[in-house]
Amino acid sequence: MINNSNESSLESRESGITTISVCTSAVFRGFGSPYLFLLMLAIFLPGCSSDKAVKLQNRPGKHLVEIQGQKVWCLIAEDASSRARGLMYRKNMPEDEGMLFLFPAASSQGFWMKNCMMDLDIAYIDDDGIIVDVLTMKAPEPGAVLYPRYRSSQPVRYVLETNAGWFEKHGVIAGESVQGFRGPSGSKPR
Repeated sequence: MINNSNESSLESRESGITTISVCTSAVFRGFGSPYLFLLMLAIFLPGCSSDKAVKLQNRPGKHLVEIQGQKVWCLIAEDASSRARGLMYRKNMPEDEGMLFLFPAASSQGFWMKNCMMDLDIAYIDDDGIIVDVLTMKAPEPGAVLYPRYRSSQPVRYVLETNAGWFEKHGVIAGESVQGFRGPSGSKPR
């Protein structure tokens, strides 16, 4: 049984079940008054009633790339180690996320899917931010020892990987312009 000098309490026993009722003043004590508590409920509860998920406008550690108004939040691969690792071992990825690869100079690029667990789309982007190729890369079968290369048709410095089907779903084709393709300001591919 609870019994504090600032609270009244009541214990009742019905059918072997014990219930404890604490005076409401104890509930409101942390808020100062019942009116402040009700005001806080009125302010915060309406935000909890939405059926739709709210998309974040900023994602720490990710860089925003936009194509035709469609956003892709990207991890950045700007050194040899992060480019080699890429999206290996990932089994899934949120629909609006991907990886942006930054190379020190434009050259013919070729990607493979070793240790990749999911299919991916890849867009090769030139120095003007124009997509020159869009390809779908298939995850290898378990035990595969040969991996096809998915090559760019011309030298590029920027590459964007997304979930397979992302470009088709959003109607993005070669020739489209990409915003944010150079990566975060201060990026120095090495």
